[in-house]
Amino acid sequence: MFKKIPVEKAVGKRLAHDLTQIIPGKFKGAAFRKGHVVKKEDLPRLLDMGKRQLFVLELSPGELHENEAAVRMARGMAGKGIGRRGPREGKIDFLSKAFGLLKVNAPAVERINALGALILSTRHNLSTVHPGEVVAGNRIIPLTIRESKVRKVEEICRRSGPVLEILPFRKKKVGVVVTGSEIFDGRIKDLSAAIVRRKVEQFGSKVVR
Repeated sequence: MFKKIPVEKAVGKRLAHDLTQIIPGKFKGAAFRKGHVVKKEDLPRLLDMGKRQLFVLELSPGELHENEAAVRMARGMAGKGIGRRGPREGKIDFLSKAFGLLKVNAPAVERINALGALILSTRHNLSTVHPGEVVAGNRIIPLTIRESKVRKVEEICRRSGPVLEILPFRKKKVGVVVTGSEIFDGRIKDLSAAIVRRKVEQFGSKVVR
């Protein structure tokens, strides 16, 4: 629920909208983001921006702000090797913490997305990923969401196990067998072993023979 109140009474309240500040030649952008909880020390800056009244968000019982809901869902979704960035505007990015394969529990993703008012999008299952890459993102679509819906997501995650995880590549010692009588007899030069070596080394392993 949105409510317009004097700025002096907004301490402890969540902003319903981004608040833009313009300082000619120096800055133009969001001084305070939607969902920011107003602090006493924010008041001078808000007044300098001409904000004597603010639209704030007052949650009803059983209702969650988008950022809080996104954080709760992300805790259940992220498994081994998954880091998180955010929340920002109801969205959290999931980051790979290792070089490996992204494992996505597709049936769990489908059940989560079928709930409505929220979304989890991912890269393809078993994609090769590197540290720091964004592999998925969850988002609350409205500004607020019923806590009961978030609890359903948490239950899906508990029952299915991690929805997202990284399976790190294991470093191996590799032996390559080159076949073909034309190569054995020296009639043509072998080119395939070098290609195999490059592919093996891309995954952190080593051709030893």
